[in-house]
Amino acid sequence: LFGAAPTYAKIFMDEVNCTGTEASIDLCHFNGWGVHDCGHDEDAGVICNSASTEDNIIFLLDTGLGGVIFRMDLNTQSYVPIPMNSLYTPTAFDYDPTDGRIYFVDYRLRQLMSVHFSGTDVRELKQLDANADLEKIQVDPINRKLFYADTGNNLIGSINLDGTGYRVVVNQSLDEPRDLALVPATQTIYWTDWGTSPKIEKASYDGSNRQTLASTGLKWPNGLAYDYEENRLYFVDAGTHKIEAMQPDGSSRSVILTDSSAHFFAVSPYHQYLYYTDWNQHTVMRVNKDGSGKTNIGPTGFRQLADIRVHKYGYGMPGVVTPSPIVVDESHIFVRLVGRGDHNEGLVEVYINGEWGTICDDMWDDREAKVVCEMLGFGKTNAKAVSRAYYGTDNSIIIFLDDVNCTGEESHIAQCTKIGDWGLHNCDHREDAGVNCTFDVTTIRDFVLVADSYIQEIYRMDLETGSYSAIPQYSVNTPIGIDYDPLTHTVFYSDVGLHLIKSTDLDGNNEKILKRLNSVAIPDGLVIDVQNRLIFYSDTGNDVIVKMNMDGTGVVNVTNTNLDEPRAVTLDVANQVIYWTDWGAHPKIEKSNYDGSNRQTLIDSGLKFPNGLVYDGTTNKLYLCDAGTNKIEVMDTNGQNRQLIFQDAGAHFFGIDVDSQYIYVSDWTKDGVIRLNKDGSGETPVGPPSFGKLNGISLYHQGG
Repeated sequence: LFGAAPTYAKIFMDEVNCTGTEASIDLCHFNGWGVHDCGHDEDAGVICNSASTEDNIIFLLDTGLGGVIFRMDLNTQSYVPIPMNSLYTPTAFDYDPTDGRIYFVDYRLRQLMSVHFSGTDVRELKQLDANADLEKIQVDPINRKLFYADTGNNLIGSINLDGTGYRVVVNQSLDEPRDLALVPATQTIYWTDWGTSPKIEKASYDGSNRQTLASTGLKWPNGLAYDYEENRLYFVDAGTHKIEAMQPDGSSRSVILTDSSAHFFAVSPYHQYLYYTDWNQHTVMRVNKDGSGKTNIGPTGFRQLADIRVHKYGYGMPGVVTPSPIVVDESHIFVRLVGRGDHNEGLVEVYINGEWGTICDDMWDDREAKVVCEMLGFGKTNAKAVSRAYYGTDNSIIIFLDDVNCTGEESHIAQCTKIGDWGLHNCDHREDAGVNCTFDVTTIRDFVLVADSYIQEIYRMDLETGSYSAIPQYSVNTPIGIDYDPLTHTVFYSDVGLHLIKSTDLDGNNEKILKRLNSVAIPDGLVIDVQNRLIFYSDTGNDVIVKMNMDGTGVVNVTNTNLDEPRAVTLDVANQVIYWTDWGAHPKIEKSNYDGSNRQTLIDSGLKFPNGLVYDGTTNKLYLCDAGTNKIEVMDTNGQNRQLIFQDAGAHFFGIDVDSQYIYVSDWTKDGVIRLNKDGSGETPVGPPSFGKLNGISLYHQGG
């Protein structure tokens, strides 16, 4: 299932026979180390419960392996990588136990980022400038701030954990700032500087009260940590080959360990120990705080451990209050319907911490079905439970829940089960549970439609929960453009693989081909005028913008001259104006009247791949997303007052839509939809990052 080990790898164990109660696999019966009659085509793997307690962890970052973050068990030293998107290359990180997020810097993209501990839900805090050379970071989970060192701009900056409130804290008399430590109670920041005159300094969070604590006997002070139990600073120096300690005012400085062969880089105190990284050792190192007992922890195999954090619930920074070690988080738990059935019925799969799993049908009845149907936006009325894998099953995924016990009044499936019950069951997939929800287009909750060209599906996703269900189609290949008519509850979409403009009811019935296009047609963009019952679409294969009636009749060209690669189309219905993007050799954004008259170029600079465009009638503005510049921008309808709202160097934006409060964008990199405030702040995923390649998106709000 997971692939085989390289042919040169050894096979250590065969005929392993555990009872399941052993604390370590070497306590199980087996043939003996290295004794086997196997090949690597028999390599064993496991699927573990992803709803595990986030506790007793050593978080590690290996830049030698390309920026991989690992979670190592504090007690057994067994470890696994956190499966992040390969686009990102973390070089330093910190962990916030309050909301279970890892904050990191990406030196290549020059970004401050965060990710859920499962490796999903990557969010940008800030895109920094081209001069940024990012070193280490530190999170204050109490005051909800992040501090970072930038040796390219020679500054220490801070930003709120929601991406707002960016400020430069210190930018004078810095040479090569590197590591940081924080004391939230006094709002004090400490940092190291390994420049021409190495030093360790401190200041208040606003940059005032700056003091130098140490400026002698230093060469490369790479790592710094504050011990909240003893109120001491520990630091490691790769030039002096020392681990040292001192009081917060710089007094009582003492050497803990001298190792002439070491290249120290990071340190993390925990009870009587100091855990640290040494680039000349390919493992985690530990020493007692008195300098005795130096030892390696866990196996070798790392290349260049650049950062380390020990996390134990209840230990460390005083004032960090979480009700319990994080296991599950409703905002990262979703449901979807799969398998046989219409849009409103199917096998229920639940997503938690990066994995999909099924639900066992033990105790599964209409009360549980009500909760699932509510999460999907259908409502609870006449929701029916379905058992015995009626809609099919998936033997490749875990069974997450069993004996689910809802009252029917809950708003989320996570409210129906105890935290410790996730992953515990006595079932097999023949007992997978399903639901049959009542489909009523007049009461369905607010949603976003998305077209996934890779998975070849159209989805309706509930805006409140991010849970979703496919709109079944008899024939769909590469859906791109999509829009919704709330008057007739009809979905309109373009399919570039089949060269079609199509429509379907919201439940997938009444599927129609409105227009068959020629074999070179590539209808990338589509938008409807509900009031005048019109469809507009762009065709980059034939270089044309087309208008037709909603039944496919009355086809006329809006324009077919001086077009190169037309894509997104959007409408100002009140004034009967169409706007479009062109990502050809000379990218531009244009507009004209519905009949093609009064054509104007709005902007033709600072563009590369302007994939998405939407007209916001509430503000009379145009919002644009560009996959080449990685920007989301806003401008007036005449092209003036153009402003940058959001930039993400790792993004590949495609579709965009707005409502009165938010911007919604599909991002091929993040495998899903993200939501932003209209000022660009508050990046939040809508639904799980489990899609293939989302293109066009279309919002629906009841009454709006």
